Formats: sequence, C-alpha cells, structure tokens
Amino acid sequence: MDNFEKRRIESYLEETDQIIEVWGGESSGDENVVENDNRSDHDTDSEQSVYDLEYDHERDEIMVNEKDFDNSYNESDDDVPLSMRVQYFVGKDGTKWFRKKPTQNIRTIQQNLVTEKSGVKGVAKNAKSEIESWEIFFSNPIIETIVKCTNIYIAKVRSNFARDRDALDTNNREIKALIGCLYIIAIKGGHRSTLDLWKTDGLGAELLPCVMSEKRFQFLLRCIRFDDIRGRDERTKVDKITHIRWVFENFVDNCKNAYSVSEYITIDEKLQAFRGRCSFKMYIPNKPAKYGIKIFAVCDAINFYTSNLEIYAGVQPDGPFKLDNSASSVVKRLVQPIRNTGRNITTDNWFTSVPLAIDLFNNYKLTLVGTIRKNKRQLPIEFTSTKSRPIYTSYFGFSEDKVTIVSYTPKKNKIVLLLSTMHHSSTIDESTKEMKKPEIITFYNCTKGAVDTMDKKTENYTVARKSCRWPLTVFYSILNIAGLNSQIIFQENTNIKMSRLNFLKTLSRQLMEEQLKYRLTIDVLPKTIKFRLKQYATKTNEAAGTSQRVRASGRCAFCERAKDRKTTKVCTNCARLICRDHIIETCPDCFIDM
Repeated sequence: MDNFEKRRIESYLEETDQIIEVWGGESSGDENVVENDNRSDHDTDSEQSVYDLEYDHERDEIMVNEKDFDNSYNESDDDVPLSMRVQYFVGKDGTKWFRKKPTQNIRTIQQNLVTEKSGVKGVAKNAKSEIESWEIFFSNPIIETIVKCTNIYIAKVRSNFARDRDALDTNNREIKALIGCLYIIAIKGGHRSTLDLWKTDGLGAELLPCVMSEKRFQFLLRCIRFDDIRGRDERTKVDKITHIRWVFENFVDNCKNAYSVSEYITIDEKLQAFRGRCSFKMYIPNKPAKYGIKIFAVCDAINFYTSNLEIYAGVQPDGPFKLDNSASSVVKRLVQPIRNTGRNITTDNWFTSVPLAIDLFNNYKLTLVGTIRKNKRQLPIEFTSTKSRPIYTSYFGFSEDKVTIVSYTPKKNKIVLLLSTMHHSSTIDESTKEMKKPEIITFYNCTKGAVDTMDKKTENYTVARKSCRWPLTVFYSILNIAGLNSQIIFQENTNIKMSRLNFLKTLSRQLMEEQLKYRLTIDVLPKTIKFRLKQYATKTNEAAGTSQRVRASGRCAFCERAKDRKTTKVCTNCARLICRDHIIETCPDCFIDM
C-alpha cells in the first residue's frame, strides 16, 4: 500500500471513529471514503459468490446501490415483492431482522469508544536503534534458549565429524550473526544458493564470508534447535508443536507487550510455505504455496503491526494443549489481549457468524465487521436469494442484539453478505456516486487486508530457505515478522522514516557487528578475508567519526600552524585530521600486518 492510499484510509477511519450513533435515528452518511486497494496476493476461502463462498478478486470490487428497505428498488412499491413489505424478516432458525432499526431505551451506543491508547508501550519505548527495536521481540532469553538447545544437538552429532573443530559449540554472538546473514540473504535474494552468495568474485554478498564460512553457515542451519531434544519424545505425546512452542509463545508475548494496536484490527490466516513431513500441514489450493503451515494472525489495520499469532496444529492429543479449533474459539483466543478495549475486528466469512458477533459485543466489548456465508441459519431467505434482484441493490436487516446485516448484488446472479455490530444504519457512502455502496462495505474494504499486506511485506524480503524441518520454517516466519514489527517500533520511537530495504540492511549489520569484531582477532584467517574485515572496520569508524564531528573541516594535525592547511580527512585509528601530504598509502598485505 503506498503512503497516499494509506493516508486516505486513515482519514476515513478517523472520520468514522468520530460518529456516535443514536438508536432510533439515522446518521448523516456523508463521510467521503474510498475503497482500500490492498489486493491479496493469494486467495482465501473467506469470500462468497452466488453458488459458493470462496474468495475471488471480486471481493476487491464491491459495488452496491442501496436506498434502505423502504426504497430498495428504483421501481414503485407495486413492483416490490410482498415479502419485502413486512416489518421484519425471519431467518431459518427464527431470528428476526427488522427493516428499520429497533428503538432502544439506551441513549447512545458505547461501542468503539477505545479505552487504551495505541502506540509503543513498556520497555519498547526505550528502543532507539534498529537492533534495540529488534531485540524487543528476540530478547536474550529467546537467543539463549536457541543457543542452549542447539549446543545439545551439536554434542549429539559431533561424533559424526572427523574433526572436532567442524562441530564446535555456538554462542549468542554467532546465532545473532547467523540471523544477520539470513536478513542479508533476504535482501540479496532468498532463493539463491549459498555457494553463489559466498562467492568472492563480486557476484556474491561480500560481507557474508567475513562473518562466517559457508560451511559453518550450513552447519548451523542444520543444527539449530528450539527445544531440548532429550525430552522431546515425551512432550510430543501431548503437544504437536513442542519443537518450537516455548520460542514461539515468548516471541508472541513480546509482540503483545511492545505495542498497543489501533482501534481497527484484522484477523486472518497466513500460510507459511512448507512441503516436508508435518502432521498438521495444510493444503489450501487458493494460496500461492498451496501446502504449508497455517498461522492465524492479528494485525493492526493501519500500520500492519502483528500483535498476536497462533499456529494451527490440527487436533492435539488429550492434555493441556488440546484446543477448540472452531472459528469462534480461535477469534476469542486471539482477541483476549484487547478484551474490553472497545476496538473493532474485521474478519472474513470463515470466522464471521451471528453468535460470535453478539458474544464479542456483549462479553468482550468489541465490535465485529465481516463477510458472512449464505448458509448461516440466522439469515433470511430474502437476503440469500438472487431471484428478481436488480444489480446494485442492497437490503438491510437489524436485530435486537445490535447486529446489522446487508445483502447486495454487485452484478447479476451474485450476492455478497456482510455483518456488522459497529454500524447500525443503512447509510450509503456518497463518494461512490452511482454505485452507492453501503458504508459497511466501504469500511470492510478499508480494513480487511491487514494480514495479507503484512504477509506481502514479509515475503518481499523473506529469510525463508528451503527446508524439510517445519520448526525451522516457523522460525523463518517469526524472523520475517520481527523484521517488520521492529521497523514499526523504530519509526514510532525516532520519527525516522526508512524503507524496509534500508532498515533490514542496517539491522543485519548491527546483528553481525560483534561477530565481525571477534573475527578480526583471529590470526589464521585468509588474508583476503582479514583485509575485508579491516576495510569494514575502517568504514565503520569513519561513519562513527563523521556522525560525531560537528565541523565540516579543520586544520591538519601534522602541518605547521603557519600553513593553516584545512582538511576533512581523518585517521581511521586516532581520528586526527590529516591532509594529503601526511596520508600514507599501504598495500593490502602490509595493511594486514600493521
């Protein structure tokens, strides 16, 4: 989404948030809104056509012409079906939907009065650099756990190597450097072979050989573990995702604690591509990857910050980790951190249902907007039938439980149904002109694509490598999310706008910096690598000196005062100003021996 489109959406959302509806009265309906053009890169099973409810690209082109139930058609009342002249409609289960809003005794609606300010919170406010923002999510306990579990596995396989130095233990410094390498590879092209990336002929990533050898990189990726393998067999009897549960849940907790999302959030699923062996691997033909691990996500509809995640593990064995995988239960678990805060949730039709909307409104103090499938028993037949429905017409229904439904026909023989507990009128978005889309649809279009946008942003620079181990695939996924979340934290704390490419470049170098300094102390490194390490150290010192120097130029430290020779060059070792006459040129071999 470009910045212009994002500002338009934010403007709409801010305008909508100012509206306080009064039961029994009509809202003005004069908000100028535009449709969000966040088109998903992949289909979901969450949208509906006339005959089935699968996603297609029509969901991004919702067009409606609606005038309220008393005047739904342009024809005279004589042409309106008799069933449309009654005061209410009845669903298959007996649910009554009034043509007009029922009058209530309460004075105003209290939904969407957000009780928690959005933005960075807690210790995350102190993060002022790229790596500090990233370490909010991958904290030291997570890194230390990965190091500990990886070393346990290395100890197990060490006997398979002829030389112990080929299977040395790892540490925090090296694991961070490994992650930094993954971010660099994501920038260079995540699907290139490591042999190409470690080439020194100018076609590879020159910094990677300075961090570690290609052989060590491959070894660490093979050995990296996220749980103690010694007790895994026992734990898997009650938990399918024990291989990465502790790391995953701590990462998610850090996401919850670092940032308070805006008043509009989106719940949807993402499919992390994986074709190896996994008992809960999913096949979703509408997704580009088709096979993979399904992860439910909660994202901010404004800046696409990911605040909550849940891995779909299928039917778990009996025990503490067995959960109800129904759509309503998944939503209730995901929104638990924002319960009673007055926020709005946007979902697709796999999640949306009338009982869920009522439950969230009454017991969670949250509103719900989403598409709903036509086979729900609460819906009247008039709303799901395409017979005698002119195009660009809409029907509205209002329940006593503060639920609003709308049925519209964007084209012949097509119906789309939406449900909302945030909207309580048949207001038309006048900015849509002759199409006259209901405000519910405009709002849904503005907020539906947050998870898809997050997924697209992370896939643009993905750290994912080909792997037959599903825990490593999940690890790649949370690394991608950490890269995006940390950028949001960094930008809000510093007000420095930075492209995702430049942010990941800086972050990767900061993650590798400690390892580079350590490698510079190793005497047995090849001269070419040591030369590059010194070059990198020189550039780093120059950058630091430039940032600390206030004046643009000064007098050379070695020239006589009478000459008053000015220069901008500094010594890379002591940072004293030096002119051209006092610069000593050195060849690479001598430079290494200095």
